[in-house]
Amino acid sequence: MEFALINIGMSLLIGIIFILSAVILEKYPPTDINVVFGYRTRRSMKNMDLWNAGNQYSAEIMKKNGYLIIIIGSVVSLLFRSPFTMIAIVVLMILFFIFMFVQVEKKLKVLEENDIQ
Repeated sequence: MEFALINIGMSLLIGIIFILSAVILEKYPPTDINVVFGYRTRRSMKNMDLWNAGNQYSAEIMKKNGYLIIIIGSVVSLLFRSPFTMIAIVVLMILFFIFMFVQVEKKLKVLEENDIQ
């Protein structure tokens, strides 16, 4: 049971960090393209339209991913009470980050192509 509680706590912490990051990005979006704060990729930094769209969409996805990490991580922690479950939760977090970048980049590519034509 001890491993389950630790892993649930870790899932909550990671999920809350995702959600808080998204809320901060939604509430205080970066006003200009910069290298410090916001969704920063080569494509998103091409122009202000892509920059704003990338930051808005990444915040939406990050918030959803935060809730999913809390739910999935907690369920997995209860079902598989092992010290190795923490590794699965961290891998899940990394996969959600990769998934977020793929989704946002796809959307930005479509916006960029529509803007060019």
